[in-house]
Amino acid sequence: MTFEETAQSTVRNAMDQGREIAEKAGQAVKGGYEAAQRYAQDELFKFDLGDFIRCEPWLAVAAAFALGYVAARIVRRVS
Repeated sequence: MTFEETAQSTVRNAMDQGREIAEKAGQAVKGGYEAAQRYAQDELFKFDLGDFIRCEPWLAVAAAFALGYVAARIVRRVS
């Protein structure tokens, strides 16, 4: 084997290993995303906004004001 063939073989092997690692990382990220999505559906969305507003109206108004303020600042910076 010549030096060029050895170098090409080494590069090919490194690229194959890189592809395998990237594929495994992609699967891990996808699995983590799916787990987070399941958790959000199971735990976080048990929250009833209507009940919260009825029980804590002033806190709901303050939260709405804060969200509106932040949204206005973001829109003003983008424009």
